[in-house]
Amino acid sequence: MLKINRKKKLDILKIVNPEELYKMKIDETINMGIDFITAEYISKNKSLEEVQNLQKYLKSKNINFLFYNSEFYPQTLKYIEDAPIGLFYMGNINFPNNLLAIVGSRKATSYGKTTAYKMSYELSKYEIGIVSGMARGIDTEAHLGSLDAGGYTIAVLGSGFDNIYPKENIKLLNRIIDNGCVLTEYLPNIKPYGYNFPERNRIISGLSKAVLVVEASINSGSMITVNCALEQGKDVYAIPGDIYKETSRGCNKLIKEGAKLIDSVDDILYEFGIRAENSQYNIELDECEQRILECISEGKITFEQIKNKCKMETSFLLTKLTLLECRGIIKRLYGGNYVLLKS
Repeated sequence: MLKINRKKKLDILKIVNPEELYKMKIDETINMGIDFITAEYISKNKSLEEVQNLQKYLKSKNINFLFYNSEFYPQTLKYIEDAPIGLFYMGNINFPNNLLAIVGSRKATSYGKTTAYKMSYELSKYEIGIVSGMARGIDTEAHLGSLDAGGYTIAVLGSGFDNIYPKENIKLLNRIIDNGCVLTEYLPNIKPYGYNFPERNRIISGLSKAVLVVEASINSGSMITVNCALEQGKDVYAIPGDIYKETSRGCNKLIKEGAKLIDSVDDILYEFGIRAENSQYNIELDECEQRILECISEGKITFEQIKNKCKMETSFLLTKLTLLECRGIIKRLYGGNYVLLKS
């Protein structure tokens, strides 16, 4: 039996809405540029009763639905190549401007769980929404950190609302609905099949400005999310981990390949263009230190560039940079660039 793929459905929804499509005759559908076989399939498989029954069911469960061409459909998802045809959701669909995906291992270590929770908690104070998949381990801690900070979090499911997975996170799901949004592209009766999760990962990255991997093995689902992010042109960040633990190998590999190493909330705030409330420093700086900061304030800059601009000896400049970094005013990034943390 013919099955219309997602791309074909998206192409149709870009031309007409579902109601208009339902009322069309085969020849009208063909005139839109749809081939005869697809047009015939659409005509023969129209079921208003089925749609009405689904609408009644969704209403009884307080589940909302958005088609791709709805004005409330998340704009960030419209930019990805394989966007969902529609979204079932519960909660508040009005997302914050800044969204960060936090993903990682289901079998996370205590280090990974603590890091995910603390990162999420602190970032939520700066109105950064946290996106994750509500799985065990890192995902759960990321959601909890945001919720406990009074922030906004989004859970993207790999199943329908009638088959929440894992079941022990139903309480978490209810908290997210009250303080954020839970969404899925799957009909309510769809079970958490294994192939759903790699597919849903494109939504996690698609919604977000960047993806932070806290803990992950090399062949984990988190790495699939990373690949989706890269295909979508999103930034990828990674938390460094114990070189002897399998759950850190993925993150360490990402860092070696160019992902931004994250070891503090400030790193992400800098990348998002957000300054911390305590960013003003009341520290007396000498004339040389002020000159150095003026150079660094222009953006990422290497040691050699600072040296050439400030006309300072190597040993003297190294001492000054070290002092400024110890005082938390600047930071040396992976790769040797210096950035300003406080302004």
